[in-house]
Amino acid sequence: MSGARSATEWSTWGVHARVVVTDPAALDSAANLVRGYLAAADAAVNRERSDAEIHSLRPGRNTVTPLFARFIADALSAAQTTDGKLDPTSPAGAHSWRSVGVDGTEVTLPEGVELDLTSTARASSADHCASTTAELLGCGVLVALGGDIATAGTTPPGGWQVQVQDLPGDPTCQVSIPSGAGVATASTVKPLHPDPIAVWRTVSVVADCCTTAHGASSAAVAMGGGAVDWLTELKLPARLVDQEFRVSTLGGWPH
Repeated sequence: MSGARSATEWSTWGVHARVVVTDPAALDSAANLVRGYLAAADAAVNRERSDAEIHSLRPGRNTVTPLFARFIADALSAAQTTDGKLDPTSPAGAHSWRSVGVDGTEVTLPEGVELDLTSTARASSADHCASTTAELLGCGVLVALGGDIATAGTTPPGGWQVQVQDLPGDPTCQVSIPSGAGVATASTVKPLHPDPIAVWRTVSVVADCCTTAHGASSAAVAMGGGAVDWLTELKLPARLVDQEFRVSTLGGWPH
C-alpha cells in the first residue's frame, strides 16, 4: 500500500491479522483497539471457553451484553442472506434460526435450540473492529482476519487495495474497494485434505460488510454449479476459482 497508510500484523484466532490505517500516527492505537476487541469477542462467543457469554444463554428471554447481541444479530443476518445455508443454530434444521429474536440487548431463544456463532464470528469481528476503530480515531481503517476483510472511515486515494487469494500458487488478483465495503474468501481446499468432488476451489465476494460477504462466499463455495445463478440473483460481485484454476467473475467484480 502507498501514500500515508501504515500497517501492522500478528497472529490471532489461528489466522493472520492485519490492521491498516490512513493515519500512521494512529496505528498503535488502532492495533490496541483491535486486540482489545478481539479479546472481548473471544470471551463472548468462543464455545471452547467455559466462561464464554454464549454459555449463559437459556431458553426464553436473555439479557446480554451489547457486544454479544451484535454478534447474534450479525449471524442471523447472514442466515437471512443465505436463506439458512449459514445457520447459527444447533441442532440446525427447519430454519430454527428464524425463531431467535434480538431486540437491543434482549435475546429470545426457543426451547431446544443452541447458538453456535463460529461461522460468522471472525467476519463479524472484522466489521466491528473496522467501524469502531475508524469512529474512535477519525481515520480510515482496514481490518483483515484471515480471508475476512472489513473497511471503514476515510477511503484512501485509489481505494483500499486488497489482494484476493487462498493458497500460495492459486490465481491471485488485486482489487480496489471503498471504505464501508467488505471482502471474504471461502475455500473447499485444505492443504492435506482436498475435496475431489468440489466444483470451486475458492469463492470471493464483495459486499457492504464483511459478514454479508463471508456468508455469501461460504454458502456459494458449498453450492457447486448453482452458486453462479445464486450469486447473480443476490447481485453480489464475486470471483470464483474452479478446481482447474479457471477464474470467473460476476456482478461487476472490482478491479
